[in-house]
Amino acid sequence: MRGSKEALKWGLRDLGYLETVLRIVPGRTAVVQAGGNLGLFPKRLSTEFETVFVFEPAADLFELMTLNAPEPNIRRFQAALGDRRGLVGTSRVRRDGKPNAHEGITHVVPGGTIPTLLIDDLALPVCDLVYLDVEGAELAALRGAVDTLARCRPVVALEINKNLKYVGLTEQEVIGWVTSQGYSHALSIGSDQAFVPAEWSV
Repeated sequence: MRGSKEALKWGLRDLGYLETVLRIVPGRTAVVQAGGNLGLFPKRLSTEFETVFVFEPAADLFELMTLNAPEPNIRRFQAALGDRRGLVGTSRVRRDGKPNAHEGITHVVPGGTIPTLLIDDLALPVCDLVYLDVEGAELAALRGAVDTLARCRPVVALEINKNLKYVGLTEQEVIGWVTSQGYSHALSIGSDQAFVPAEWSV
């Protein structure tokens, strides 16, 4: 598996979070995942789902992801996810001021030549899981998936941590938005939170 030792360490930790979330996902047709995680996530998801749609904006990480996860049922997009189409760049400068930057903390920044797409652009007839680890841009990505959430009712899993403050959001705002779409909190594991359609508990 290609990638720095530091990024792979955190990626393998997060892979354990994914395993926990998979236990509450009933379907195995299609999954949308963003923040390619060096290919660790899409590679694992490709063994469970018929089709994996993965988004990774950084060119070097997209190349690593493709090398690490070449499975034919993975559909790869070198693009960011958001709630409006446009162009962005990426940065690996730590926003907390610490010096030890690695590829796992890559985040989008204004400007650049990388396209931003909406999950709704995929127009998926079936989506079983949306899993986001996009360094604070999770809510924007979900706002671009309103139609998909309403139509497909996937399990939603996302990272909720200090990165939110760098984009002017709070944990409560993100959770509040997800629940406003008719979702209930299902589990917390590490910094990841998973939500399921509220009607599942009826």
